[in-house]
Amino acid sequence: MKIAHISDFHLRHHLPGTSTISRRLSRHMPGLISQAVDRIRGESPDLVVVTGDLVDHPFYGMHKVELIALGEKDLRLVRECFAPLNCPVTWLYGNHDHPESFRRVFGDLPADFHVAGHRVLLFFDDEVDNNSPQRMGRQRERFLAAMNDDDPSPQVHLQHYLVAPVRQDGYPHAYREAGSLKAALLADSRVRLVLSGHYHKGDSLFREGHVYFANAPAFGEPPHPFRIYDLSGTGIDQHEFQLRSPEGRRRRAVFLDRDGTLSPAPAYRTGPEDFSLLPGAGEALAKLQRAGYALVVVSNQTAVGQGYVTAETVGAVNDRMAALLGPSGVELDGVYCRYGGPNAVLPEHRNVPAETKPSPAMLYAAAEDLNLDLSTSFMVGDRKTDVDAGRNAGCRGSILVKTGSGIDVLAKMSPGDADCVADDLAGAADWILENG
Repeated sequence: MKIAHISDFHLRHHLPGTSTISRRLSRHMPGLISQAVDRIRGESPDLVVVTGDLVDHPFYGMHKVELIALGEKDLRLVRECFAPLNCPVTWLYGNHDHPESFRRVFGDLPADFHVAGHRVLLFFDDEVDNNSPQRMGRQRERFLAAMNDDDPSPQVHLQHYLVAPVRQDGYPHAYREAGSLKAALLADSRVRLVLSGHYHKGDSLFREGHVYFANAPAFGEPPHPFRIYDLSGTGIDQHEFQLRSPEGRRRRAVFLDRDGTLSPAPAYRTGPEDFSLLPGAGEALAKLQRAGYALVVVSNQTAVGQGYVTAETVGAVNDRMAALLGPSGVELDGVYCRYGGPNAVLPEHRNVPAETKPSPAMLYAAAEDLNLDLSTSFMVGDRKTDVDAGRNAGCRGSILVKTGSGIDVLAKMSPGDADCVADDLAGAADWILENG
Protein backbone atom coordinates (compact mmCIF):
# COMPACT_ATOMS: atom_id res chain seq x y z
CA MET A 1 0.00 0.00 0.00
CA LYS A 2 1.21 3.51 -0.82
CA ILE A 3 -0.11 6.54 1.10
CA ALA A 4 0.45 10.23 0.28
CA HIS A 5 0.27 12.52 3.32
CA ILE A 6 -0.13 16.31 3.17
CA SER A 7 -1.36 18.68 5.87
CA ASP A 8 -1.92 22.19 7.23
CA PHE A 9 -2.52 24.40 4.19
CA HIS A 10 -3.97 27.42 6.04
CA LEU A 11 -5.47 28.51 2.72
CA ARG A 12 -7.32 31.76 2.17
CA HIS A 13 -8.69 32.70 -1.21
CA HIS A 14 -12.28 33.80 -0.73
CA LEU A 15 -11.57 34.64 2.92
CA PRO A 16 -9.83 38.04 3.15
CA GLY A 17 -6.26 38.49 4.29
CA THR A 18 -3.84 35.85 5.40
CA SER A 19 -2.70 33.92 8.45
CA THR A 20 -1.44 35.96 11.40
CA ILE A 21 1.75 33.90 11.11
CA SER A 22 3.49 35.38 8.07
CA ARG A 23 5.34 32.23 7.06
CA ARG A 24 2.02 30.53 6.35
CA LEU A 25 1.54 31.59 2.75
CA SER A 26 -2.24 31.44 2.77
CA ARG A 27 -2.90 33.28 -0.47
CA HIS A 28 -0.36 31.24 -2.44
CA MET A 29 -1.94 27.94 -1.50
CA PRO A 30 -4.33 27.25 -4.42
CA GLY A 31 -1.51 27.21 -6.97
CA LEU A 32 0.92 25.37 -4.72
CA ILE A 33 -1.66 22.72 -3.78
CA SER A 34 -2.35 22.12 -7.46
CA GLN A 35 1.38 21.63 -8.06
CA ALA A 36 1.55 19.16 -5.18
CA VAL A 37 -1.47 17.24 -6.51
CA ASP A 38 0.28 16.86 -9.86
CA ARG A 39 3.36 15.49 -8.11
CA ILE A 40 1.29 13.17 -5.95
CA ARG A 41 -0.62 11.84 -8.95
CA GLY A 42 2.73 10.90 -10.51
CA GLU A 43 3.48 8.71 -7.48
CA SER A 44 0.27 6.65 -8.02
CA PRO A 45 -0.75 6.32 -4.35
CA ASP A 46 -3.55 4.05 -3.17
CA LEU A 47 -4.73 6.71 -0.71
CA VAL A 48 -4.18 10.43 -0.08
CA VAL A 49 -4.44 11.66 3.50
CA VAL A 50 -5.06 15.35 4.35
CA THR A 51 -4.81 15.85 8.11
CA GLY A 52 -6.47 19.19 8.78
CA ASP A 53 -6.11 22.97 8.88
CA LEU A 54 -7.25 23.10 5.29
CA VAL A 55 -8.34 26.74 5.61
CA ASP A 56 -7.08 29.52 7.86
CA HIS A 57 -10.49 30.56 9.16
CA PRO A 58 -9.90 33.60 11.43
CA PHE A 59 -10.86 32.86 15.00
CA TYR A 60 -12.66 36.19 15.30
CA GLY A 61 -14.86 35.10 12.39
CA MET A 62 -15.94 31.69 13.64
CA HIS A 63 -19.46 33.04 14.29
CA LYS A 64 -19.73 35.68 11.55
CA VAL A 65 -22.16 34.53 8.87
CA GLU A 66 -20.40 36.29 6.00
CA LEU A 67 -16.99 34.84 6.91
CA ILE A 68 -18.43 31.36 7.44
CA ALA A 69 -19.81 31.51 3.88
CA LEU A 70 -16.45 32.60 2.47
CA GLY A 71 -14.60 29.94 4.47
CA GLU A 72 -16.94 27.27 3.13
CA LYS A 73 -16.15 28.41 -0.43
CA ASP A 74 -12.47 28.01 0.40
CA LEU A 75 -13.07 24.48 1.69
CA ARG A 76 -14.81 23.64 -1.58
CA LEU A 77 -11.85 25.12 -3.47
CA VAL A 78 -9.44 22.86 -1.55
CA ARG A 79 -11.54 19.80 -2.37
CA GLU A 80 -11.63 20.80 -6.04
CA CYS A 81 -7.82 21.03 -6.11
CA PHE A 82 -7.67 17.27 -5.40
CA ALA A 83 -10.26 16.32 -8.03
CA PRO A 84 -7.60 15.18 -10.58
CA LEU A 85 -6.60 12.25 -8.34
CA ASN A 86 -8.08 8.83 -9.13
CA CYS A 87 -7.66 7.35 -5.65
CA PRO A 88 -9.56 7.95 -2.40
CA VAL A 89 -8.76 11.18 -0.53
CA THR A 90 -9.46 11.45 3.19
CA TRP A 91 -10.05 14.77 4.92
CA LEU A 92 -9.85 15.91 8.53
CA TYR A 93 -10.59 19.32 9.97
CA GLY A 94 -8.12 21.13 12.21
CA ASN A 95 -8.41 23.81 14.85
CA HIS A 96 -8.26 26.53 12.17
CA ASP A 97 -11.17 25.03 10.19
CA HIS A 98 -14.85 25.71 10.80
CA PRO A 99 -16.24 22.28 11.82
CA GLU A 100 -19.83 22.78 10.62
CA SER A 101 -18.65 24.11 7.26
CA PHE A 102 -16.29 21.15 7.00
CA ARG A 103 -19.16 18.73 7.54
CA ARG A 104 -21.20 20.43 4.84
CA VAL A 105 -18.35 20.11 2.33
CA PHE A 106 -16.90 16.71 3.26
CA GLY A 107 -19.75 15.01 5.14
CA ASP A 108 -20.48 12.67 2.24
CA LEU A 109 -17.19 10.81 2.72
CA PRO A 110 -16.72 7.75 4.97
CA ALA A 111 -14.80 7.85 8.23
CA ASP A 112 -14.19 4.08 8.33
CA PHE A 113 -13.42 2.18 5.11
CA HIS A 114 -11.10 -0.33 3.47
CA VAL A 115 -8.51 0.25 0.77
CA ALA A 116 -5.63 -1.94 -0.45
CA GLY A 117 -6.31 -4.52 2.25
CA HIS A 118 -6.17 -1.97 5.10
CA ARG A 119 -8.87 -0.48 7.29
CA VAL A 120 -8.64 3.32 7.44
CA LEU A 121 -10.16 5.09 10.46
CA LEU A 122 -10.60 8.87 10.70
CA PHE A 123 -11.16 10.64 14.04
CA PHE A 124 -12.59 14.16 14.22
CA ASP A 125 -11.50 15.67 17.51
CA ASP A 126 -11.56 19.14 19.01
CA GLU A 127 -9.63 21.38 21.36
CA VAL A 128 -11.09 21.83 24.83
CA ASP A 129 -9.48 23.48 27.89
CA ASN A 130 -6.53 25.77 27.08
CA ASN A 131 -6.47 24.62 23.44
CA SER A 132 -5.65 21.04 24.46
CA PRO A 133 -7.20 18.42 22.14
CA GLN A 134 -9.23 15.56 23.56
CA ARG A 135 -11.04 12.57 22.04
CA MET A 136 -14.54 12.69 23.43
CA GLY A 137 -18.09 11.50 22.90
CA ARG A 138 -18.84 9.72 19.63
CA GLN A 139 -15.19 9.80 18.52
CA ARG A 140 -14.04 8.05 21.70
CA GLU A 141 -16.80 5.48 21.29
CA ARG A 142 -15.71 4.81 17.70
CA PHE A 143 -12.07 4.46 18.76
CA LEU A 144 -12.85 1.98 21.53
CA ALA A 145 -15.19 0.01 19.25
CA ALA A 146 -12.45 -0.30 16.61
CA MET A 147 -10.04 -1.57 19.25
CA ASN A 148 -12.50 -4.30 20.29
CA ASP A 149 -14.25 -5.50 17.14
CA ASP A 150 -13.43 -8.63 15.15
CA ASP A 151 -12.34 -7.09 11.83
CA PRO A 152 -8.90 -8.66 11.21
CA SER A 153 -7.73 -5.99 8.71
CA PRO A 154 -4.54 -4.03 9.50
CA GLN A 155 -5.46 -0.53 10.61
CA VAL A 156 -4.34 2.99 9.67
CA HIS A 157 -5.45 5.70 12.12
CA LEU A 158 -5.81 9.34 11.06
CA GLN A 159 -6.35 12.44 13.19
CA HIS A 160 -5.30 16.10 13.20
CA TYR A 161 -3.66 16.09 16.64
CA LEU A 162 -0.61 14.21 17.90
CA VAL A 163 -0.78 10.88 19.68
CA ALA A 164 3.02 10.58 19.77
CA PRO A 165 5.39 12.11 20.53
CA VAL A 166 3.88 14.38 23.18
CA ARG A 167 4.81 17.87 22.00
CA GLN A 168 3.45 20.69 24.14
CA ASP A 169 6.23 23.25 23.56
CA GLY A 170 4.67 26.64 22.84
CA TYR A 171 1.26 25.09 22.12
CA PRO A 172 -0.51 21.88 23.19
CA HIS A 173 -0.11 19.80 20.02
CA ALA A 174 -0.75 16.37 21.61
CA TYR A 175 -3.93 14.94 23.10
CA ARG A 176 -4.52 15.45 26.80
CA GLU A 177 -4.87 11.66 27.05
CA ALA A 178 -2.10 10.90 24.52
CA GLY A 179 -0.57 8.27 26.82
CA SER A 180 -3.73 6.23 27.07
CA LEU A 181 -4.46 6.50 23.33
CA LYS A 182 -0.97 5.30 22.50
CA ALA A 183 -1.22 2.43 24.98
CA ALA A 184 -4.46 1.24 23.35
CA LEU A 185 -2.89 1.41 19.88
CA LEU A 186 0.21 -0.50 21.00
CA ALA A 187 -1.98 -3.17 22.61
CA ASP A 188 -3.75 -3.94 19.32
CA SER A 189 -1.69 -6.01 16.88
CA ARG A 190 -3.81 -4.82 13.93
CA VAL A 191 -2.67 -1.18 14.15
CA ARG A 192 0.12 -0.44 11.66
CA LEU A 193 0.29 3.31 11.09
CA VAL A 194 -0.90 6.46 12.92
CA LEU A 195 -0.78 9.77 11.00
CA SER A 196 -1.36 13.32 12.24
CA GLY A 197 -0.77 16.95 11.27
CA HIS A 198 -1.00 20.09 13.46
CA TYR A 199 2.68 20.19 14.55
CA HIS A 200 4.14 22.33 11.80
CA LYS A 201 7.73 21.17 12.18
CA GLY A 202 6.53 17.59 11.70
CA ASP A 203 7.94 14.34 13.01
CA SER A 204 9.50 11.81 10.67
CA LEU A 205 8.23 8.24 10.64
CA PHE A 206 9.23 6.35 13.79
CA ARG A 207 8.28 3.04 15.35
CA GLU A 208 7.21 2.08 18.84
CA GLY A 209 6.58 -1.61 19.27
CA HIS A 210 4.80 -2.74 16.11
CA VAL A 211 3.16 0.65 15.40
CA TYR A 212 4.56 3.39 13.14
CA PHE A 213 3.80 7.05 13.88
CA ALA A 214 4.34 10.12 11.68
CA ASN A 215 3.26 13.76 11.86
CA ALA A 216 3.33 15.71 8.60
CA PRO A 217 5.13 19.07 8.43
CA ALA A 218 3.00 22.00 7.32
CA PHE A 219 2.59 22.28 3.57
CA GLY A 220 1.52 25.91 4.01
CA GLU A 221 5.07 26.96 4.94
CA PRO A 222 8.16 26.89 2.68
CA PRO A 223 9.53 24.58 1.37
CA HIS A 224 5.96 23.15 1.11
CA PRO A 225 6.58 19.46 1.92
CA PHE A 226 4.46 16.36 1.55
CA ARG A 227 5.22 12.67 2.12
CA ILE A 228 4.77 9.23 0.63
CA TYR A 229 4.69 6.13 2.85
CA ASP A 230 5.27 2.69 1.35
CA LEU A 231 3.71 -0.07 3.44
CA SER A 232 5.10 -3.54 2.80
CA GLY A 233 5.01 -6.85 4.61
CA THR A 234 8.28 -6.06 6.37
CA GLY A 235 7.77 -2.45 7.41
CA ILE A 236 7.03 1.11 6.29
CA ASP A 237 9.32 3.55 4.44
CA GLN A 238 8.94 7.33 4.25
CA HIS A 239 9.86 9.58 1.31
CA GLU A 240 9.58 13.37 1.65
CA PHE A 241 9.04 15.72 -1.28
CA GLN A 242 9.24 19.52 -1.35
CA LEU A 243 7.96 22.21 -3.67
CA ARG A 244 10.98 24.44 -3.45
CA SER A 245 10.98 28.11 -4.37
CA PRO A 246 10.60 28.63 -8.10
CA GLU A 247 13.84 28.37 -9.99
CA GLY A 248 15.13 31.26 -12.07
CA ARG A 249 14.88 34.97 -11.49
CA ARG A 250 13.70 36.22 -8.13
CA ARG A 251 10.82 38.69 -8.10
CA ARG A 252 11.21 42.35 -7.27
CA ALA A 253 8.98 43.73 -4.55
CA VAL A 254 7.66 46.88 -2.97
CA PHE A 255 7.68 46.69 0.82
CA LEU A 256 5.04 48.87 2.45
CA ASP A 257 4.54 50.23 5.91
CA ARG A 258 0.88 50.07 6.97
CA ASP A 259 -0.19 52.81 9.40
CA GLY A 260 0.47 56.24 7.94
CA THR A 261 1.40 54.87 4.52
CA LEU A 262 -1.64 52.83 3.47
CA SER A 263 -3.97 54.02 6.22
CA PRO A 264 -4.53 57.58 7.49
CA ALA A 265 -5.41 56.63 11.05
CA PRO A 266 -3.63 54.35 13.49
CA ALA A 267 -5.92 51.37 13.98
CA TYR A 268 -3.17 49.45 15.77
CA ARG A 269 -4.51 50.19 19.27
CA THR A 270 -8.17 49.57 18.48
CA GLY A 271 -9.38 47.29 15.70
CA PRO A 272 -10.59 46.88 12.11
CA GLU A 273 -13.51 49.28 12.56
CA ASP A 274 -10.98 52.17 12.64
CA PHE A 275 -9.04 51.11 9.56
CA SER A 276 -9.45 52.84 6.21
CA LEU A 277 -7.28 53.34 3.16
CA LEU A 278 -5.70 56.62 2.16
CA PRO A 279 -7.22 58.05 -1.04
CA GLY A 280 -5.56 56.55 -4.11
CA ALA A 281 -3.73 53.81 -2.19
CA GLY A 282 -5.52 50.94 -3.94
CA GLU A 283 -4.96 52.41 -7.40
CA ALA A 284 -1.26 53.01 -6.67
CA LEU A 285 -0.74 49.42 -5.56
CA ALA A 286 -2.64 48.14 -8.58
CA LYS A 287 -0.20 49.97 -10.88
CA LEU A 288 2.76 48.40 -9.08
CA GLN A 289 1.21 44.95 -9.19
CA ARG A 290 0.49 45.24 -12.92
CA ALA A 291 4.15 46.16 -13.41
CA GLY A 292 5.17 42.86 -11.84
CA TYR A 293 6.07 43.92 -8.32
CA ALA A 294 5.23 41.70 -5.37
CA LEU A 295 3.46 43.74 -2.67
CA VAL A 296 4.48 43.01 0.92
CA VAL A 297 3.36 44.89 4.03
CA VAL A 298 5.97 45.02 6.82
CA SER A 299 4.58 46.55 9.99
CA ASN A 300 5.79 47.17 13.53
CA GLN A 301 2.87 46.19 15.76
CA THR A 302 4.43 46.77 19.17
CA ALA A 303 0.97 47.54 20.61
CA VAL A 304 0.65 43.75 21.00
CA GLY A 305 3.70 43.58 23.26
CA GLN A 306 2.51 46.68 25.09
CA GLY A 307 -0.78 44.97 25.90
CA TYR A 308 -3.18 47.20 23.95
CA VAL A 309 -4.40 44.50 21.55
CA THR A 310 -3.81 40.85 20.70
CA ALA A 311 -2.14 39.46 17.60
CA GLU A 312 -5.60 38.28 16.54
CA THR A 313 -6.81 41.89 16.54
CA VAL A 314 -3.84 42.88 14.40
CA GLY A 315 -4.80 40.04 12.06
CA ALA A 316 -8.38 41.34 11.89
CA VAL A 317 -7.09 44.80 10.92
CA ASN A 318 -4.89 43.25 8.22
CA ASP A 319 -7.87 41.29 6.90
CA ARG A 320 -9.88 44.54 6.73
CA MET A 321 -7.00 46.08 4.77
CA ALA A 322 -7.03 43.17 2.31
CA ALA A 323 -10.80 43.43 1.88
CA LEU A 324 -10.59 47.17 1.15
CA LEU A 325 -7.84 46.60 -1.43
CA GLY A 326 -9.90 43.94 -3.22
CA PRO A 327 -12.07 46.31 -5.30
CA SER A 328 -8.86 47.76 -6.80
CA GLY A 329 -7.84 44.28 -7.92
CA VAL A 330 -4.95 44.21 -5.44
CA GLU A 331 -3.90 41.06 -3.64
CA LEU A 332 -1.02 41.42 -1.21
CA ASP A 333 1.70 38.80 -1.53
CA GLY A 334 2.47 38.86 2.17
CA VAL A 335 1.91 40.68 5.47
CA TYR A 336 4.69 40.55 8.05
CA CYS A 337 4.29 41.96 11.57
CA ARG A 338 6.53 42.02 14.63
CA TYR A 339 5.20 42.58 18.12
CA GLY A 340 8.16 42.95 20.50
CA GLY A 341 9.99 46.04 21.68
CA PRO A 342 11.70 47.69 24.63
CA ASN A 343 8.37 49.01 25.98
CA ALA A 344 6.67 45.61 25.97
CA VAL A 345 4.82 44.70 29.15
CA LEU A 346 4.12 41.10 28.12
CA PRO A 347 7.11 38.89 28.96
CA GLU A 348 6.89 36.83 25.75
CA HIS A 349 7.47 40.02 23.73
CA ARG A 350 9.99 41.74 26.01
CA ASN A 351 13.18 39.74 25.64
CA VAL A 352 13.08 38.86 21.96
CA PRO A 353 15.55 39.74 19.20
CA ALA A 354 14.93 43.22 17.79
CA GLU A 355 13.08 42.41 14.55
CA THR A 356 11.01 45.57 14.34
CA LYS A 357 12.03 48.22 11.81
CA PRO A 358 14.69 49.65 11.33
CA SER A 359 15.83 46.03 11.51
CA PRO A 360 15.63 44.39 8.08
CA ALA A 361 14.39 41.13 9.66
CA MET A 362 10.87 41.28 8.21
CA LEU A 363 12.20 42.08 4.74
CA TYR A 364 14.69 39.22 4.96
CA ALA A 365 11.94 36.81 6.06
CA ALA A 366 9.67 37.85 3.20
CA ALA A 367 12.51 37.56 0.69
CA GLU A 368 13.18 33.98 1.80
CA ASP A 369 9.52 32.94 1.90
CA LEU A 370 8.45 34.63 -1.35
CA ASN A 371 11.63 34.30 -3.45
CA LEU A 372 12.27 38.05 -3.66
CA ASP A 373 15.29 39.99 -4.88
CA LEU A 374 15.99 42.72 -2.34
CA SER A 375 18.48 44.48 -4.60
CA THR A 376 15.73 45.35 -7.10
CA SER A 377 13.07 46.08 -4.47
CA PHE A 378 11.84 49.25 -2.76
CA MET A 379 10.69 50.24 0.73
CA VAL A 380 7.94 52.84 1.29
CA GLY A 381 6.97 54.33 4.65
CA ASP A 382 6.21 57.45 6.66
CA ARG A 383 8.92 57.06 9.31
CA LYS A 384 12.70 57.06 9.32
CA THR A 385 12.63 53.52 10.70
CA ASP A 386 10.91 52.47 7.46
CA VAL A 387 13.49 54.19 5.30
CA ASP A 388 16.34 52.73 7.35
CA ALA A 389 14.87 49.22 7.17
CA GLY A 390 14.99 49.39 3.38
CA ARG A 391 18.56 50.66 3.46
CA ASN A 392 19.59 47.98 5.98
CA ALA A 393 18.06 45.25 3.79
CA GLY A 394 19.97 46.42 0.72
CA CYS A 395 16.91 47.56 -1.21
CA ARG A 396 17.34 49.55 -4.40
CA GLY A 397 15.49 52.49 -2.93
CA SER A 398 13.83 53.76 0.25
CA ILE A 399 11.00 56.26 -0.08
CA LEU A 400 9.49 58.54 2.56
CA VAL A 401 5.86 59.57 2.06
CA LYS A 402 4.48 62.78 3.60
CA THR A 403 1.30 61.09 4.81
CA GLY A 404 0.98 59.90 8.40
CA SER A 405 4.03 61.10 10.32
CA GLY A 406 5.96 61.84 7.14
CA ILE A 407 5.97 65.65 7.25
CA ASP A 408 7.19 65.75 10.87
CA VAL A 409 9.80 63.09 10.14
CA LEU A 410 11.04 64.93 7.05
CA ALA A 411 11.76 68.02 9.13
CA LYS A 412 14.22 66.01 11.25
CA MET A 413 15.90 64.08 8.43
CA SER A 414 19.11 65.00 6.68
CA PRO A 415 19.45 65.31 2.90
CA GLY A 416 20.05 61.89 1.39
CA ASP A 417 18.46 59.95 4.24
CA ALA A 418 15.77 58.87 1.76
CA ASP A 419 16.17 58.12 -1.92
CA CYS A 420 12.89 59.89 -2.64
CA VAL A 421 10.35 61.99 -0.75
CA ALA A 422 6.84 61.62 -2.20
CA ASP A 423 3.59 63.34 -1.29
CA ASP A 424 1.79 60.00 -0.92
CA LEU A 425 1.76 56.40 -2.04
CA ALA A 426 0.67 57.36 -5.56
CA GLY A 427 3.73 59.59 -5.88
CA ALA A 428 5.95 56.83 -4.52
CA ALA A 429 4.52 54.36 -7.03
CA ASP A 430 5.22 56.75 -9.91
CA TRP A 431 8.82 57.21 -8.75
CA ILE A 432 9.32 53.43 -8.45
CA LEU A 433 7.94 52.84 -11.94
CA GLU A 434 10.30 55.48 -13.34
CA ASN A 435 13.39 54.30 -11.45
CA GLY A 436 12.85 50.56 -11.07
